[in-house]
Amino acid sequence: MKAKSSMAVFILAAIMLFSCSKDASVLDIFIPNLSNQWVSDRNTNFFFTSDNPDKNESTFFGNEQDPGTGDTFQLTGKYKNYDVEFTFTEGPETGVTYTGKFIKNSNPLRMEMKAPGNKKVTITQNL
Repeated sequence: MKAKSSMAVFILAAIMLFSCSKDASVLDIFIPNLSNQWVSDRNTNFFFTSDNPDKNESTFFGNEQDPGTGDTFQLTGKYKNYDVEFTFTEGPETGVTYTGKFIKNSNPLRMEMKAPGNKKVTITQNL
C-alpha cells in the first residue's frame, strides 16, 4: 500500500511539474532597465526612454549618437520580455529595423541586434 501511495504522489508531482513548465511566460517575465547611456560595438552611444519603464512590455524612443561626428539619429522601438526591436526614424538608416534580444543575466545588460543585409550591432549598458 505504501508503494502505491508513493507512486501516486510521484505521478501527481510529475504531472504538476510538467503542466507548470508549459507556461514559460511566467518564468520569462523580464523588465529591462533602459536608463543610462548605452555603448555599441560600432563606437556610438545609444540613449533610450521607455514609455512604461516598470512593465515587461513597452514601446520606447531614443537615439544613436556618433561622438566622432556629433550626428544624432532618432529611433523608436518596442520590447516584450527579452525580445527587442527598434527602427531608425532619421539618418542614413531611416526605416531600418533591428531585431534582437536582451541577453539574459548579462552584467551589464546587453542587447544583440540584427538588421537586413547581415547588419549586426551589440549594445551594452554603460553603468
